[in-house]
Amino acid sequence: MATLNEKESRDFVSQVIVMVDQNASMLTDAGYDPTARSAELKTKLQTADEAEGEQQKAQAIALDATKHANATLKVAYDEASAFINLIEGLLGKDNSLVHQLRQLRKK
Repeated sequence: MATLNEKESRDFVSQVIVMVDQNASMLTDAGYDPTARSAELKTKLQTADEAEGEQQKAQAIALDATKHANATLKVAYDEASAFINLIEGLLGKDNSLVHQLRQLRKK
């Protein structure tokens, strides 16, 4: 699995299951019944598929949370910027407080 990506690993497991199931009689004739091991592998693949589904849901939730956080931060930033404009209107653009507040935007 070190050199395979997630999709390739999933395909590998699926292909092993299919090929073993298709050739079960050959393996049984050779003295090995692959039924239990194949069933176990199918269960593990299903568990992995379910875990990936949960991961995709978590990624979607995280993406939505990031969008929400960025949007709320933009609202706060715009409000702070408007507040500076208000103070500048009250005190004038040459006031030292206004200069300090305007410098914050540049950081």
